[in-house]
Amino acid sequence: MSLLLVRPRAGSAGASASYYLDRFQSPCHRPNITIFERNDFVGGRSTTVNVHNNPKEFVELGASIFVKVNHNLVNAAREFRLPVQGMRTTRKIDTTEVLGVWDGQSFVFTQSDATNNYWNIAKLFWKYGMSPLTTQNLMKKTVGSFLKMYDTPHFPFSSLTEVASDLDLLSATAATGKQFLEANSVSEKFGHDIIQASTRVNYAQNLEQIHGLDAMVCMATDGAMSIEGGNWQIFDGMIQTSGAMLLLNTSVTAITKDPETKQYSLKASTPILDPTQDLATAEMEDTYDTIILASPLQFSSITFTPPLASPPADAEVMLNDKAVHIHYNAPSMRCRTVMGDLVPYGQ
Repeated sequence: MSLLLVRPRAGSAGASASYYLDRFQSPCHRPNITIFERNDFVGGRSTTVNVHNNPKEFVELGASIFVKVNHNLVNAAREFRLPVQGMRTTRKIDTTEVLGVWDGQSFVFTQSDATNNYWNIAKLFWKYGMSPLTTQNLMKKTVGSFLKMYDTPHFPFSSLTEVASDLDLLSATAATGKQFLEANSVSEKFGHDIIQASTRVNYAQNLEQIHGLDAMVCMATDGAMSIEGGNWQIFDGMIQTSGAMLLLNTSVTAITKDPETKQYSLKASTPILDPTQDLATAEMEDTYDTIILASPLQFSSITFTPPLASPPADAEVMLNDKAVHIHYNAPSMRCRTVMGDLVPYGQ
């Protein structure tokens, strides 16, 4: 089987797809995987830049840490023998306060360094009552249920909705973070000051715009770590281990499905310098059995033939006197009656 991974922005999705497809391969048929990457590096937003071109002084541009409950990344780092480092700072600071939450007018909460851990805990309970402990227990329960999705008998699953229902996760995903916290006796003040600070850092969203599961994942911060030299090395290791052929600086421009053979014809281009040193493009075309588009469709600029049943669409609305532009995929009804004839969940 020939498999293509199109990754206009290489990242965890494409790398892990190639890695796990190869890992769970049939003993007799290893997939032939090709990865097309628009950029000249792998890792997507998990990439680094060197300050003053010094590789020892690099800065993570995104996905700078992962935590111990992220078993996939932790196990991959161990398998690829990548050096892991905990959260630390080498910057000289002139205060004992190492963490602060700013609400736009003042610091609503500050935390001292780890040597004053008992004092930090005391301040939390003094200001927020039992909400910190309630949140911790709720996070462990919710994230623990989420992790069971990857264990037998739930994994592998054919329906995400069914497995979420079996693990009682719908109460978290069907409610906003604010509603989920209120339903579980977490004070509004603690939700606003501490939990929402975390959701804004991780997802740039407030508790009213994010569901309960994401809010709990934001609080699973124990064992935060990173890879020395950059977390992109995890995804680079996944690609190398899968044996995939990686084509960097190559943009997919068109995908055509043959109605008879059910195969896909792909066209791509690579920027090159011609003999006169002018920038040109080299075109290529190949055929594949299966294609995975491991990237946001609306940013891919790929032409599909025949057109997709759920094409990308745009919408712009005014919210609190601010224009909000949304890119999304318009769902296809596929002969189903949707509007005006909704079927209650479970029926």
